[in-house]
Amino acid sequence: MKIKDYLFEKLYFILLGLLTYAIIVLFLYGIGNNTQAIMVVSLLYWGMLLAILIIEYVRRASFYQRLLDTAQSLDEKYLLTEMMEEPLFLDGKILMEVLHEVDKSMADHVNLYRSAQADYKDYIEMWVHEIKTPLAAAKLVISNNPSAITDSLHEEIEKVESFVEQALFYARSTSVEKDYLIKELSLQECISKILRKHSKIFILQKISVELSNLDQIVYSDNKWLEFILEQIILNAIKYMDKEEKTLHIYAERKENTIHLHIQDNGIGICPSDISRIFERGFTGKNGRINEKATGMGLYLCKSLCDKLYLGMYAASSEGEGTTITLDFPISTLMLLK
Repeated sequence: MKIKDYLFEKLYFILLGLLTYAIIVLFLYGIGNNTQAIMVVSLLYWGMLLAILIIEYVRRASFYQRLLDTAQSLDEKYLLTEMMEEPLFLDGKILMEVLHEVDKSMADHVNLYRSAQADYKDYIEMWVHEIKTPLAAAKLVISNNPSAITDSLHEEIEKVESFVEQALFYARSTSVEKDYLIKELSLQECISKILRKHSKIFILQKISVELSNLDQIVYSDNKWLEFILEQIILNAIKYMDKEEKTLHIYAERKENTIHLHIQDNGIGICPSDISRIFERGFTGKNGRINEKATGMGLYLCKSLCDKLYLGMYAASSEGEGTTITLDFPISTLMLLK
């Protein structure tokens, strides 16, 4: 709070003080007081007026400076009113009352949003549960009636299941921090589980899988990590266009990080799109080729990786293939082993 601004605000008070002083001086002269008495009264008058202005300025300046400093130091700005003491001057009290009302209104809106999110999540989970039953029944019928047609149907059902899982994990992704358990995981086991789950797709599309150096231990949440890896692998399969399709999954350990690479020899990503592939809903040039692309898979994977403190980035050469890399930090516990 600048003194110049404060004095400008108090200009009416200073002018009123001058007018009052002039009236007092004229009155004292009128009743016959001498100059010395008038000087004493003047000193007392202006001393009190100056003291009032200084005390008022100090109180206001210290309060507003504390308010600004507290606001800048807080990450959660909504806690501002809880951290501030009640001011001693009227307009400061009014300001705090307004801030309390704003906080209350915001809290009400946040609670409504959280309630809506919880309802949405419950609905999606119920919907996923209901739709999985007929999908499982369809897969059972297909497995009992093998043919070229049912093999094709099985592949399409696998895609539907993938989209269903994506919808479920997207609904849950807003509360990852409340629904994860970090533990020791084997990359070999995680990858093998996903490959077994989608083995029919690899067989039908004649995709060659190369695994190397996956005997690595990482720390993450099993459920979320499997979903991330599954989405990356299925996304790689989606854009394979060559007669000899290969998927190379390998890990390497450098300094305090384990890098997991998932490399395909698909159509690749054009240079202008590579920086945007993790954006929500972005499909780019490849999305125009594959009209079934939603632009949600890699976006969701990147969002989950950020929440799990995993690095995720992509490298690609158009026409040659794409490599998606996940970075797992090595904890001090692993280094002691």
